[in-house]
Amino acid sequence: MDIFFAWTASIASGISPLVIKASSKSLVKNPWLFNILWLTFGIPLVVMLAILKGGGLPDDWLSIALLSLSSALFYAFYTVSLYKIDVTTMGPLFSLRTVFAVILGIVVLQERVSLFGLGLIAVIVLMSPLAAYNESLKIRAFFQKYVLLAVIAMVFLALMGYFTNISVAKNGYATTLLWQDILTLTLLLPTLKLMKREDEEKFTIKKLYPFMLLGLTGFVYTATATLAYAHNLALSSVIVSLPMSMIFAYLLSRSYARFLESHSSKVYAIRFSAAFIMVSCAIWLSLL
Repeated sequence: MDIFFAWTASIASGISPLVIKASSKSLVKNPWLFNILWLTFGIPLVVMLAILKGGGLPDDWLSIALLSLSSALFYAFYTVSLYKIDVTTMGPLFSLRTVFAVILGIVVLQERVSLFGLGLIAVIVLMSPLAAYNESLKIRAFFQKYVLLAVIAMVFLALMGYFTNISVAKNGYATTLLWQDILTLTLLLPTLKLMKREDEEKFTIKKLYPFMLLGLTGFVYTATATLAYAHNLALSSVIVSLPMSMIFAYLLSRSYARFLESHSSKVYAIRFSAAFIMVSCAIWLSLL
């Protein structure tokens, strides 16, 4: 059942980048405000489920605080970078999350990794620049500022999985679910000060539609990913990190010209080949 939850979380998280990318073009142009609205619309459903499941005050505030801090930093780096880079570039980078999770296990949990495992890590890292390949900068595109911010986001995503596992063990699923997004939103509220006056938004009903969808997908992701991580951290991390958004974005860009991005077949072939190798190595790594 934990694998089912992981796949559900993977599909839900694959939809979110498409909504973010489409909305950033014409609806909400400031990523800091976007994050606040994203969480605000998702919290009511999450809180209702948590209360129904018996969520209450945590026994261990530290694990939830560290989970929420990791989550807030992930949102900050992820959304800012996604506003600037392609969805088909972002998707494969999620495989790096498995690499960082393994490194976390080595450093924090004193786990051992075989030479073969280290080789898989090396392959994932070496394939990463190809995931960002484009016509103009080619492999150098990986070393752009916003791609590197996306890589940092994957570090905090790995930490989110780690602290989710700890918090569920100490506080239970429902309590972790109840508090993680509330504290994440609280930590992100000060980022509104980063908005410039010219970035202030005038809201219409049309601008709020994407957040209704994000609230629903965010609720599905949080509810299912938390359960998945609690039962099987390594394999769940790989499944949740599959580049579903990359596939969705490619299909949309082929069906609706320039809906999200437009590149040559060569660029997509390189990106998808890199993604396939990265994901295959990540799955193998998680099973060692």
